[in-house]
Amino acid sequence: MPVPQVPHSRMAGRVWRRNSMKKYIAAALFSLSLAFAATAQEAARPDFIPEADWGKIKGLIDPSRVQWQPYKGIAVKQDGSPYKVLYLPVWMGDDYQVIAQHLLQTQLEEAGATFTTSSAEFDVPTQTRLMEDAIATHAYDAIVLHPIDPTSMATTIDKAIASGIDVYNWVLPANTDKLTGFAGYDADTMEGNGQIGVKFSELAKTAGATAEKPYRVLEIWGARALPICQARRHGVGLGLAGDPAVEIVESVDTSGQPESVIKAIQDAFARYPDIKAIYPQFGDAGAITEGLRSVDRLAPAGDPNHVVVILQDIDKAMLAPLRDGTFDFTVSNNPWHQIDVVVKQFLWHTVLKQPLGDGDANSGTVKLPRRVLLPMPLLTGATIDTDAAHMWGGTVAFTDMPLGKWNYWPVLDTKEIGLPVPTLADRKSLLGY
Repeated sequence: MPVPQVPHSRMAGRVWRRNSMKKYIAAALFSLSLAFAATAQEAARPDFIPEADWGKIKGLIDPSRVQWQPYKGIAVKQDGSPYKVLYLPVWMGDDYQVIAQHLLQTQLEEAGATFTTSSAEFDVPTQTRLMEDAIATHAYDAIVLHPIDPTSMATTIDKAIASGIDVYNWVLPANTDKLTGFAGYDADTMEGNGQIGVKFSELAKTAGATAEKPYRVLEIWGARALPICQARRHGVGLGLAGDPAVEIVESVDTSGQPESVIKAIQDAFARYPDIKAIYPQFGDAGAITEGLRSVDRLAPAGDPNHVVVILQDIDKAMLAPLRDGTFDFTVSNNPWHQIDVVVKQFLWHTVLKQPLGDGDANSGTVKLPRRVLLPMPLLTGATIDTDAAHMWGGTVAFTDMPLGKWNYWPVLDTKEIGLPVPTLADRKSLLGY
């Protein structure tokens, strides 16, 4: 029996209505997805952060990974008294140190602990005396330390731990295996400052440099007596691997002081006007800018007067010239991520009485790691605002975050290294109060 034929116009009408309905449904679903996405993004914004500030920071973090103020009430003992923490920085003279101090204080005080800072201002005897005083008075449950001299502080650290005070060390590890916890980096490796040396060799090769006509690099010393400067210098040497086409011109010690850094640049260019690159051991970007301007060599990449600048540490003055091509590279990690780890180690161990484990934290197989070495990415203006500069849900370009509004800085997501966020619920579960 033949199948009745539907007139073409009726068939077309049905097809048109069916396609129109599909388009309507698709558009409705798309609108709903946008609404849900907007609602989720809005839900990620803590109530205490205004929209204007949220717009500035939401691109610097992954709101789905980070948390705000998760530690409330955890750092209180069963008798109701607070845990007491002493912080001993090397000094308080740059963004790196100031941010570390404020983040440490904000998060520990939000947790209910009391917090005291005593800066040694790069004086080893002062830092030793401050720790000895803490041992004698036993006024603290824990000390957070950035050692000026990791070797000379080791004995005092061991003494503090033996007296019952936990010692958490950041940036550079003290030369003792008894540290309660450590979070920092190792510049004296190929994965650290070795990247700087490799880059100089690459630039020398591109420039056609030879032993007879070398690629000259100005290394601006912080202080030869400081182990941190020695490690940074040696790391660069690892990357250079004795390359005869690269000649390092060393400055006098500057202690990172801007006036001394500017003078070091002026003196070096007076002797070697053909210097092609600068590497300061301390990352005062403002001083590098003014120093290069004073010798008429502040110019963007591609300009014949351009001098390649590789900075060690990120600071506020560095980001704009890095992004516009006046500066070229930075090799660093940052205080935000290190302090995040130290606070968690303190809360899990000193407060919640859980053992910290040995092993490679970056393997992801160590529960509550005692030693965490953070990576030191080599970043450029093209990568500083990409995922390459993000770790644990937060940017490495930490000075883009709102300085002074320390409660806006979230707690990061370190589950991948075996350090989840401890909470009051964990204390109740583990300690019963």
